[in-house]
Amino acid sequence: MDAFFANRALDKTTPIPLYFQLRELLLEFIKSNTESVSLPTEQQLCTHFDISRSTVRQALRELVDEGFIERHKAKGSITTPRKLEQNFLSILESFNDEMQEKGFAPTTEVLNLSLVDPPESVKTALNLRHGEQVVQLIRLRGTNGTPIVLVHTFLPAQFQNIGNLVHEDLVNNSLYKLLQANYAVDIGWTRRTIEIRSAGEFEAQYLQVSPKSPLQYIETISRTEDGTPFEYSRAYYRGDLNSFVIEIRNKRL
Repeated sequence: MDAFFANRALDKTTPIPLYFQLRELLLEFIKSNTESVSLPTEQQLCTHFDISRSTVRQALRELVDEGFIERHKAKGSITTPRKLEQNFLSILESFNDEMQEKGFAPTTEVLNLSLVDPPESVKTALNLRHGEQVVQLIRLRGTNGTPIVLVHTFLPAQFQNIGNLVHEDLVNNSLYKLLQANYAVDIGWTRRTIEIRSAGEFEAQYLQVSPKSPLQYIETISRTEDGTPFEYSRAYYRGDLNSFVIEIRNKRL
């Protein structure tokens, strides 16, 4: 048994179920480790806490269902990789800059960069007139060789000559930095909507997950200081690798 459990015990006098107490204790152990670690065996947990195997298995099963551990016949229960905390919802920052600040090596693969006629949903989001084209940018982004997000971005081609983006290097350069430096786009504010979606065949292929796996879907509309929309994007984040941080401040009543 790990030293973490040495002085830990379950309270058998409380109405809180033992499996739930054990689950919370194991979760605390998992979060206290930054690297992947092995959990004590079922027998060790049964002996140490003097509980039944069915109680232990229920606690472990819930941790598996929630994505905190994986169970292997030969290795027992092993914690899954820690999720990457993203500040994407609370600040405007390039993906590369944020990953580097967190100590990761960011990677970008441009799957498509072209001028296209936009579908109706994109025309509506960007307030486009009939006949106006958009730059379509599809990127697969990751860290340390692992894909974590697939992003479909649409930008109005005629606004500030953004159509010339099709000639830019968007593997090694930040989209927002290029828009500011080369196209004089005055980036003002962003509205983001987040929901859970299931991976389709396309997302599953590039994110290396099974079809119908849960993804964090984030839809973004970015505007200039005067309110002109210049970016509409749909991002699909791997649900098993990402968590999002949102800072909320008190508003005076």
